[in-house]
Amino acid sequence: MHVCTGARDVLIGALYHPPQPLYQTTELLNHIEDCVDAVELTFPGALITLAGDFNTLPEDDVIARTALTSIVDQPTRGVNKLDRIYVSEPSYTSVKVVASTGKSDHKAVIAYTGPPLKTVNKSRTQLTFRRRSPNQHALSLSHLSRRDIMFDTNNDIQKNFDGFCQMLLDMLDRFHPQRTITVTSTDPDFITPTIK
Repeated sequence: MHVCTGARDVLIGALYHPPQPLYQTTELLNHIEDCVDAVELTFPGALITLAGDFNTLPEDDVIARTALTSIVDQPTRGVNKLDRIYVSEPSYTSVKVVASTGKSDHKAVIAYTGPPLKTVNKSRTQLTFRRRSPNQHALSLSHLSRRDIMFDTNNDIQKNFDGFCQMLLDMLDRFHPQRTITVTSTDPDFITPTIK
């Protein structure tokens, strides 16, 4: 798409590269390179933006062939950065990856210039977890090895079992205390309570 903003030309291209294409990836890269060269020849000084779902198309190959810059630096599907935006020059002050409003497992990418945007419908979830470290494991095992575990033979099996479970839970709380962390809907999928 060609847009003339008065001061300059802006050319926007959209691309979908399927996960299992019927063509050779090098053919697509050659075509992208030829198109960018043709645009630069026809519209010198134009702002070029190429965006879309690139799936497994190597980002480094696109950059090397077109001299465009990738501006998306967060995963857009799981831990993969499949949806990307390439530009010929720095033209956006902010790039946000947000949950899609449609039925998609891909996140939406918003690139814009202007004041920072606030995320609407940002949800927060509090999660409880127990931090685990080798030092904590060593301390709990050391404590357990020095502890005599005795059962009262006058008690029934259930009462002894309940007492044993309570002792283990007390140890767990002592050496691996529960912590609460807040995770938001804008955090990447790979952010776990332990990482955060």
